[in-house]
Amino acid sequence: MKLLTYLFCLFALQTLYSQQVYKFDCEVIYQFYYKHKNLRDTRSYLVNSKDNSYYALKIPVGKRKYRIKLMDYNGLVANQVFKKEELEKQSVLIALFNANSYINPHKYQINNYDFQKQSDTLVDGKLFKKIKLETTNEELKKNKNIGHNLYIVDQSFNFLPTFDFATAYEIWKARKNFPNGLLTQFYMYNSKNEVVHELQFKEIVYRDFKISYFNYTPQKP
Repeated sequence: MKLLTYLFCLFALQTLYSQQVYKFDCEVIYQFYYKHKNLRDTRSYLVNSKDNSYYALKIPVGKRKYRIKLMDYNGLVANQVFKKEELEKQSVLIALFNANSYINPHKYQINNYDFQKQSDTLVDGKLFKKIKLETTNEELKKNKNIGHNLYIVDQSFNFLPTFDFATAYEIWKARKNFPNGLLTQFYMYNSKNEVVHELQFKEIVYRDFKISYFNYTPQKP
């Protein structure tokens, strides 16, 4: 009887919860700078080079601890702190209460912004693609508070582009006008053409890693 009760509970849990698994094949490490908080640290992006609809940002938050921010542009955002030793394993589990549904409230902005190709830039004798993200709306251009983003991409890597800005991802998804490759430098400029946020590529580590979570699915009435 106890066995039947256990099996019934197990079946009920499987009915209520479905597991979502995110697979990554590399960790891209950057030097990070944020002007407003005078913050500098080393953080990394866990990415799937063949699927850029999701990524995980790994941020140091203390001695031997990291915050993982998982973003799935198809509908999920999660945030959880892990010990360094946990992230050295092949997989981690996001607690249910640390995950929330996600909808991009600014998706309409793809009609006001676009990627603009710039002249290639030469770094240590190698050519890199340079792309600018800026507004294409003439009315917005008159707004003195509008800035722009600049991306430097190494096309020798066969990666789909990684975006941690939802609108940039939606523009790429709609137009496919951003080159494949590895992001080596990123700059966010304010309206005064000052850098307020920057990433500088340091290292890439190829590794198989998974992040899972159990998604609650309401039972049908």
